[in-house]
Amino acid sequence: MAEECCICLTVPLPKIWVMHLAVNTAINGVLKRNGTRSPGYMPCDIPDLTRKIPAAEVQAHPHPLGTDVANRMPSLSTEQLASELEQVKKDKMYLQERLKTFEKRHHNERRQLGRAVRAAAKLREKLKSCRVSEKRALKMRESSRIAAVRANERAQRDVVTVLGRMADERDTLQSNLQSCRSKIRALEKQCARFPLILETRIAKAKVAPTVFRLKRKGIYTTEARMLARLLISSGCAQEKVGRLVQQFGRIFGCHVKEQMSAHTIRRAVFEGCIASDIQIGHEIATSSSVTISGDGTTHRHVNYEARHMVVRAPETYSSESSESPVEGTDPLQAVPKNRLIGVESSVDHTSETQSRGWKSKLADITSKFNNSPFAKRAGQTLSIEECGRKLAGMGGDHAADQFKTTDLLAAWKRDMTYLVLAREHLEASSPALGTLVADAGAAAIQSVGGEDAWMVLSDEERVAITAEEIERARMMLGKSLLEALPEAEQRPLDLFLRLGCAMHKDLNSVKGGNAAMMAEWANLGVPPPILLANKQNASTLRDIDVDAIVGASSLILHEELNPAELRALESSARGGVKTASLAGAIFNHKDDKKGQHDAYTSYFRELVGQPLRFPDTSNTRYQSYCAAAAELLVHREEYLGFLEVVRDQKQRPGFNHMEENVYNALQDVPTLTELAALTLYAQAITQPYIRVARRHQNGLLLGPLHHRLKTHIQSLIDNPDLLLSAGATFHTASLDGLDWEHPEAVSTVLKMAPSLPYLKPIFVAFLRGALTTWTRFTQEFAPGGAIDRASDAERDAAWIFPTNDHNEGALGRFRVWARSHPNGTEAYYNAQARVSHNQTEEFMAVHLTSEDDQKYLRAAARELDSSGHAAERRRERVRHAVQTAARAARERQERMRKAAEAQAKVDATVLILEADLLVGLTKDKLEEQLEVYRKRLGDKEVPLKSKIPKKLEKLEALQGALSRYQSRRAQGCSDTDSD
Repeated sequence: MAEECCICLTVPLPKIWVMHLAVNTAINGVLKRNGTRSPGYMPCDIPDLTRKIPAAEVQAHPHPLGTDVANRMPSLSTEQLASELEQVKKDKMYLQERLKTFEKRHHNERRQLGRAVRAAAKLREKLKSCRVSEKRALKMRESSRIAAVRANERAQRDVVTVLGRMADERDTLQSNLQSCRSKIRALEKQCARFPLILETRIAKAKVAPTVFRLKRKGIYTTEARMLARLLISSGCAQEKVGRLVQQFGRIFGCHVKEQMSAHTIRRAVFEGCIASDIQIGHEIATSSSVTISGDGTTHRHVNYEARHMVVRAPETYSSESSESPVEGTDPLQAVPKNRLIGVESSVDHTSETQSRGWKSKLADITSKFNNSPFAKRAGQTLSIEECGRKLAGMGGDHAADQFKTTDLLAAWKRDMTYLVLAREHLEASSPALGTLVADAGAAAIQSVGGEDAWMVLSDEERVAITAEEIERARMMLGKSLLEALPEAEQRPLDLFLRLGCAMHKDLNSVKGGNAAMMAEWANLGVPPPILLANKQNASTLRDIDVDAIVGASSLILHEELNPAELRALESSARGGVKTASLAGAIFNHKDDKKGQHDAYTSYFRELVGQPLRFPDTSNTRYQSYCAAAAELLVHREEYLGFLEVVRDQKQRPGFNHMEENVYNALQDVPTLTELAALTLYAQAITQPYIRVARRHQNGLLLGPLHHRLKTHIQSLIDNPDLLLSAGATFHTASLDGLDWEHPEAVSTVLKMAPSLPYLKPIFVAFLRGALTTWTRFTQEFAPGGAIDRASDAERDAAWIFPTNDHNEGALGRFRVWARSHPNGTEAYYNAQARVSHNQTEEFMAVHLTSEDDQKYLRAAARELDSSGHAAERRRERVRHAVQTAARAARERQERMRKAAEAQAKVDATVLILEADLLVGLTKDKLEEQLEVYRKRLGDKEVPLKSKIPKKLEKLEALQGALSRYQSRRAQGCSDTDSD
């Protein structure tokens, strides 16, 4: 048998076969790895070049590849090869896509296999855990069974024990029952004896009553001192409080052994003042911002200042209060509260003095608060700088000194803000503090002229100069820190708003309206109201027809009036306001020894059916003149009848001069017209305005109210028939659209309107004057102003009451108190007023209850009582008066000296009478010549120096003066020649 051999031949193959072979190999490899075969894949007919060829076949066929290979080798043309190549490319692309599909499927199957493996692992772990849990549960079941058996054994033992104890207790109870029966029999015997014992005790109590002690360990208790303050605030005198407390004890069946002395009472009152300072200090410390207000008056020729501060405090400090004082509010929630700081005398009413007074009072409050045990216990401190930084606004009237005081306090707030910012920065940075002190020390040496001059100074002077430089450096540091802050952070620190009193706005509007109303008579060209001159002026003007003279300008030009008559006419008043003032002096004089008073009240009680009290124009109360006008019109006939009764009941019948003026005025049509205008304005504008303005609210939010008020006044000016027509109603004529405050007054005016021909123009003139005044006095609410630019949060932080009534009222109450307590001191009054107004007793009952607090209050009250504060204030006023008088005398002497020098200079000046020479004079020489004409020759037509500042103007004035002088000389010469 022929020997076979396996021969592997390497022959060049066509490129298409090579490509088929590569693709076939790749696909088979993938399928082999997957262990699968794609059923849709059909391999190409590629010769198997690796098969074994027998040797005999090789020898039989001389072809290099063998006969089989040679037979299968295709003989293709070029076109066929290209076509075949194109087909191969397509197959290649198809196979590549299939390859990608198989690879993706393989990848997904591998991921699924991985997830299945992991899931199986988790299940195995869970199975293992379940087996462990099962073993544990079996173990626990066995443990529970054993425990139940043991518990059952213990229960059986306990039952035996309980049964034994119950047997013992039964024996004990039987024994106690016998004992209780014995005690009952004893109590029955005591009850039988009780009436006799009670009768004996009552007899002993009548002989020796129960003793109630006001002292504990030799010191009057807190309750005793509180009772003393309560009695003092109720009007009891110091000397009578002790006896009154003992009398109360006797009434209630107690014997009060101690009698509190007047000295002890006074110190108890001063304790309330110290507690009020602590309270206000605490409220300032807990408030994010505060506002202040003040006002002044004089009493017995001494100036007094009233001060209030708005802080954030609880509605009530009473711990027993379970209900809110105001429905829907939390009594512990901080709300704006107006605290009385005090009413104190001052050397004058200047803005500088008011500003110093505020700083001094705040310093005193911070000192007392910081030294108190309450502040230490609460961990609170308060500095004067912090008080200044928290100032956010000020309220007051519209006087010029109040505006200046506001500016001074705003500047002080800014300085305190600088210091607070600098302090916070230095406390946070030790290097900055060292640098500031070093720079201040160097600046102090430089300020005195160098090291040599510094060494000459004493230690006290060096310390003072260094402290001043440190303060200046702190101020500059704080200023730079403030300027570096964003505007949003600067605004709260710079916030300081001012609000004028709403009642003063209305008061001045009436004043402005009255002035315009009085001037309108001259514009109308009709006789004004009758002149209401006093007795002396009436005597001077007896022979003058004053009705023929209208307006101040005609008074000056009237050649028939001598100086005394002109003076009397100018100083005499007329009109509705003057009539109301005179009527107030007759019917309700501020001096109860003058006027009609009770006679007036009794008369109108019988005639009108109700007691009347005439508006207090004698004391110039708010809205009193408008109210008086309405009163006089409504009961005009009754007032005329009452005046006639007063006239006729005298021993020598007749009016006095004031009564005659009022009697005539109430029958004068122009005067009644003005009274009607005052009445209508009050009902349409004033009363609706004050109904809103006097509410407990933030006055900074009343800008829309004032805008609406001015708009309403303008609508009445444009259409006065809204109020003057017969069908006028409050719906359209009143500011708030609500019913009239005094409906009878409006109806009376409307009934009188046909008999008052000039009521409409007079009332419109009044409205114009009032509107002008309202515009001037509401500038703080102008668009673009500080209040208008402030945000809602800033206006809330600067909470200011709409009116200044609280300060006006505090001053009035002090004047009343001072009249009945002529020897009382300001501190004693303030102690009572502040405790009552500021709810200090409630604060003390909640926060100042410890022995340390009471000890501090007693010590501070003793210090205040023995400080001689009243004497020191008197000495301060005297020193200021003497210094002011000495300064005024020096200034007067200096003015006299300068006037004498100026007059001597004028007398020494040679008058130049040649007009040509005047042109060459300097400006100063021209002024010297003009001074000669003013002061030596008395030429009234020469303008003042300030009116002609330029040289050309002075030359023209001098030429005119020379011309007049020469004319007078020529006139004088001609008169001499004629003589």
